[in-house]
Amino acid sequence: MSAIYDGIAAEYISNRETIPDELLSGLKARGIDFSGAKIADFGSGPGFLSDLLSAEGGIVDAVDPVEKFIDYGKEKFKDNNKVNFNLKRAESSGLPSKTYDIVFVLSGWHWFRRTEAIAEVERILKPDGCLIIADIHFERKTDVIKETMKIINHKRKKYKVDSRLYKEKNENLISNFPVRWIKEWQDHNFDIKDLYKRNYKVEYDRWELSRRLGTYRGLVEFKKKHRQKTLKKIDRHLNENYKDKKFKIGHELSVAILKNKN
Repeated sequence: MSAIYDGIAAEYISNRETIPDELLSGLKARGIDFSGAKIADFGSGPGFLSDLLSAEGGIVDAVDPVEKFIDYGKEKFKDNNKVNFNLKRAESSGLPSKTYDIVFVLSGWHWFRRTEAIAEVERILKPDGCLIIADIHFERKTDVIKETMKIINHKRKKYKVDSRLYKEKNENLISNFPVRWIKEWQDHNFDIKDLYKRNYKVEYDRWELSRRLGTYRGLVEFKKKHRQKTLKKIDRHLNENYKDKKFKIGHELSVAILKNKN
């Protein structure tokens, strides 16, 4: 993951700060209490979620292998004494064993070496602690998203991008999670407490949408020059067909709440 995001860290930081209110509100409605909880945020990126979790009363260790993300987070949230940043991988976090009430992963599980990551989660979680895995996808209902995804998929084939994410997307899914993942969690004695989806909309103009797509997971696996060519193609398409329009784009938030029974 670090090799992929090193080159686009600044873009990611500029365009990925917003986390939907539906994420934490949905978890709290299902009985997840962050107040006073010791939380590990795996794949934390620049720490946007970690900061929100600390505002809910959590004490957070943010873990990410991308140095630019960690440096940004340390500076951005330097006055927040409830968040500690760790330049580590989820598979070998270096965090203390049997210490954490919650391990949180937002839009990151697909990047991890899953067998090693689940073993690390098991190691650091307290008995009956929670693993929360959440992911966010564009809904494929609006024409502009259908068209831009068609461009990306065409370029993926043209440039012969060997996309692990694309393969997993085409597996059997439950609440947008591959069935294989769910079986892996259960095999490691994590009980599924809840699997659910929530939908919400975000308004973009064409520039905002283009910048957002620049760090879309389906593009970040491209080589730099191929990613740039694909984004130029998307920019031209948006300019020719949607020049002055604003879009309300549907997003789908998928959440798994798992209980550690080890």
